[in-house]
Amino acid sequence: MRKATLTKATLKRAWDRLVAVQRHYERAEGDIYAAGITYFTIFALFPLLMMAFAVVGFMLASRPSLLAEIDSKVKAAVPADFANQVLTLMDSAIASRTSVGLIGLGTAVYVGLLWMQRLREALSRMWDQPVVSMGFVKTKLSDLGSLGSAFVASLLTIGLTALADPALRLTGLVRAGSLVVSVLVAWALFTWIIARLPRRPVP
Repeated sequence: MRKATLTKATLKRAWDRLVAVQRHYERAEGDIYAAGITYFTIFALFPLLMMAFAVVGFMLASRPSLLAEIDSKVKAAVPADFANQVLTLMDSAIASRTSVGLIGLGTAVYVGLLWMQRLREALSRMWDQPVVSMGFVKTKLSDLGSLGSAFVASLLTIGLTALADPALRLTGLVRAGSLVVSVLVAWALFTWIIARLPRRPVP
């Protein structure tokens, strides 16, 4: 009987906690911030694609043999008139790789700063931190530093996850070990984001 009472009390506390979290999320306008972050995340895909096309353009321009092989495969796969149009378009894209890459890089930094601004504002609201203006330049520099830190943290996360797989193969714990390592690394990344990215880092 006592055990059942303790179980009910524990479940009630857990439910009350979930309700309190949901109410706090609504009070802090979490839906609005989530929509803004999602918008800039999708918008950031376009400059990233431009940068990817520029990288491919530089690779093809530096390897004429690969470019010639692609030309021959295109000519063999599609009719002559259409193949000429495709190759002309590809040559134009390769020729403009520098401008496309620079525009993509500039746009990516601009959108990334807006994305980081919305993310930091949302996290600050979730922690009930007061919104204090630091000035335009100081705010952008702070957001740029946070964006770079988040990028490095993401690369470290990917690197640790990739290195864990061959290491676990030696112990024969590939499946279970990979899952545990992936969860722990993701948990560490999101803990860092939630605690360090608000305008005032959380102790």
